[in-house]
Amino acid sequence: MLRVLLILINSFLLLTLFYFSQLFPVKFFHMINSDKFDKLLILSIIKVESNFNPYAESHVGAYGLMQILPSTAQWLNEKFGLNLDYKVPEDNLKLGIFYLDYLYNNTKDLEEALVFYNTGPNASEEIKKYSGERYLKKIKNAYLIYKLLYWSDQYESSYFK
Repeated sequence: MLRVLLILINSFLLLTLFYFSQLFPVKFFHMINSDKFDKLLILSIIKVESNFNPYAESHVGAYGLMQILPSTAQWLNEKFGLNLDYKVPEDNLKLGIFYLDYLYNNTKDLEEALVFYNTGPNASEEIKKYSGERYLKKIKNAYLIYKLLYWSDQYESSYFK
């Protein structure tokens, strides 16, 4: 009887892990190149921003995996001498990581950089507080699930306060 119970529990746990691994995939993991950020954090951003749709387009015109605005892509390309196309999935990913890195270097605070990534650094305090905090909560939740599913210890265990 105990053996049957253990088999059932094990089966349930495996099915649960399989289910969550489908909701939180590691698609595009091989394309993530960052010396500063855990790849699972970048996957969390992709999950929240586009749910892994490389052609996702928001109502404000943000595009791709990392939901880059055309104006942000143009600014990054001009400011840093890049030649990346925000409509190409790999370039979109590079632009998103590059932009997050830029925001982090300016703020020295990952949470603030993530809020700025979502709202823009020039958004009103009200937008940063409400939209930004909601976004940050989604990123933290996705990151926690990714850490539990895939056990990354690439960087420190917690980025967040």
